[in-house]
Amino acid sequence: MAAAKGCLLANTDFPVYCVRSLGDSHFLIAGGGGQAKTGVPNAIEVYELKLVDDKVIAASICRHDTGLQAVMNCAPFLYDGRNHHLATGQDDECHIYSLKYKVTVLDKSSSEENSAQKRKKDVEEKEKKSDESSTKQIKFDVTEIKKFTTDFGDDAGFQKVVRYNDKKKILATGGADGHLRVWKYPDCTKSIEIKAHKNDIDDLDISPCGKYIVTVSRDHTGCIWSVESGKKITDLILPKVENYRFRSCRYGLSSGKNDKYNIYTIAIPARQSSKPLPCYLTSYNDKYTVRKQSAAGTEILSSLAVSDDGVFIGLGTISGSVAVYISFSLQKLYCLKAAHSIFVTGLEFMPNSENCQALTGGKDFTLLSVSADNTIKLHQVSPRGSISAVWLVLGALLIIYLLFWMLAELGI
Repeated sequence: MAAAKGCLLANTDFPVYCVRSLGDSHFLIAGGGGQAKTGVPNAIEVYELKLVDDKVIAASICRHDTGLQAVMNCAPFLYDGRNHHLATGQDDECHIYSLKYKVTVLDKSSSEENSAQKRKKDVEEKEKKSDESSTKQIKFDVTEIKKFTTDFGDDAGFQKVVRYNDKKKILATGGADGHLRVWKYPDCTKSIEIKAHKNDIDDLDISPCGKYIVTVSRDHTGCIWSVESGKKITDLILPKVENYRFRSCRYGLSSGKNDKYNIYTIAIPARQSSKPLPCYLTSYNDKYTVRKQSAAGTEILSSLAVSDDGVFIGLGTISGSVAVYISFSLQKLYCLKAAHSIFVTGLEFMPNSENCQALTGGKDFTLLSVSADNTIKLHQVSPRGSISAVWLVLGALLIIYLLFWMLAELGI
């Protein structure tokens, strides 16, 4: 297992409940203190990643206040190939935001001056500044464009999860009333409503092809649904364990192939026990039969993420630890105990692209984790086998040399 090297990227002034990438160099976080008038803001904040002196840093570039409602879940997606849209869960509603790219020019020299020095600058000096003292930066204009109710619980509705699929142009939402609802985008008209579970829908995901939706619930069940008909295709079976419930679910590409995928779930004990019980990470193939199952420690799991190429699985726990597994073998690759002081609320892998690799130091993966402790952490592992091949060649040459030396000494 690789050595854990998590580091602090940023501190915020609000509890963070979700983190999502925005392309190769940006990511967003969202959360807040809710409707309690404690002075804790509710906000969406966008950060830019940079590599400075071989160290990854993050700088906040824009922020949007969401009023009295904290963002508890979200799904960003490219709308027109350039600008992003963002669907969020705020109480019983889904809010849609537009995140438009905006290029601004920053003046390096003026940013280093204090206010007194700035006042002494006259117009002629400002006009003579060279182009070399300026740099461009991408920012985002965040605008709310729509909101609609997605959960209709008897006591108080609450949207717990929202996901988007680009191929079908749909949003899927689930929440406290146990209903799965599918919405056409961008008009946000409801196309399917299913009483999917007897209790809260804790998590859901849409298959890469856009034909299927997986849901998991507090009622201990997991199900696969058809997007076209709304009918249940099958139940997900959790093998070999009793008195457990599903906590999260994700689709992930199988070996990077766009036409093949697996389903990954995490399961936690359904009730407390005097003896700590293990949690489980399970993978299913596209026929919904179990591929592999692995015990994932006794810390209760709280978060799940899968890298965009399907190679890595990220897990977070309620005690603040973060781990990464290899999806094919479900073998643990990385673990950082107590990365956060309290439960991990969200995980996100940055894209596995050349541009992103250049920004993040060419690591095997770059995983972001967030928590209600107001922090954003970065987790990385150096590429496997980058030096081992050289040592193998040198070792082989040494063995050959020693073999010939021994033969010569023996006079053979």
